[in-house]
Amino acid sequence: MASEPEKSPASPFVSPDRLWAEQLAIGLGLWMGLLIFMACFHAPLLFVGMSVLTTGYLPAYGWASAVGIFLHLVIHEAGTFLVARRLKLPLSFRLFAFGANATAILQSQPRQIWRDAVVGMAGPVTGVTASLLCALVYDFTDNPFFLGMACVGYFYNLFTLIPILDLEGGWIAPAIAPQAWLLGLVLSLLELTHNFNLVLLCVVSFAIPRLLLLLRARAPRTDLDCTNRQRLIINIGYFLMVVGLAWLASTTFEALGHLVPEAMGD
Repeated sequence: MASEPEKSPASPFVSPDRLWAEQLAIGLGLWMGLLIFMACFHAPLLFVGMSVLTTGYLPAYGWASAVGIFLHLVIHEAGTFLVARRLKLPLSFRLFAFGANATAILQSQPRQIWRDAVVGMAGPVTGVTASLLCALVYDFTDNPFFLGMACVGYFYNLFTLIPILDLEGGWIAPAIAPQAWLLGLVLSLLELTHNFNLVLLCVVSFAIPRLLLLLRARAPRTDLDCTNRQRLIINIGYFLMVVGLAWLASTTFEALGHLVPEAMGD
């Protein structure tokens, strides 16, 4: 797992490797605990959330679905490469997607919080743009295939924003202030109560330990390495995408439940 460089022995904080390990362990425990709770007391809601992880309505369109998903991955990663190239970073490619190319590019570089966050944001921003264009095409054509491709993009880009390495959210997280984590978590929890989203639940589960480590002063305020303007851009942009993608993904997936069968004549 990629990590930030070790601090000097005089640092009052634990090592970055230890922080990421603690965040991962607490987040996994919290996420699994919530899943078990829902399986016991809210099984129908959990089943709806789990259905997103299955093939869903994609088989209705055959090979076109596979091509559409592949293009989503390519467009997402292209955004990362374009921004990294503009920043004159040495490019490095990983076949595995889900934001891993941001890690491949940044892990060998000295940490620069603003630059790392910009590279981390590039893929999701490009992917969200592609998804919104798919939704726009649906508005003009009424073909549910394009709305389905938009839905895939919403979920995929939301997944890459989970604040752990090697996902892109892990490179954005150091630029986010504790106050933004708190406000963003409140908004995310409110969204969960209105539209349950399994991926958003995962984002929240790993964001909570990040906030706790900051509040307990076990993690340094790396966001202070950014200017106020830079922090404002990243903080607002990150949570706008997280909550916005969660809402778009949930509502779009629900709409597909009747649009696709109607289009197929079922």
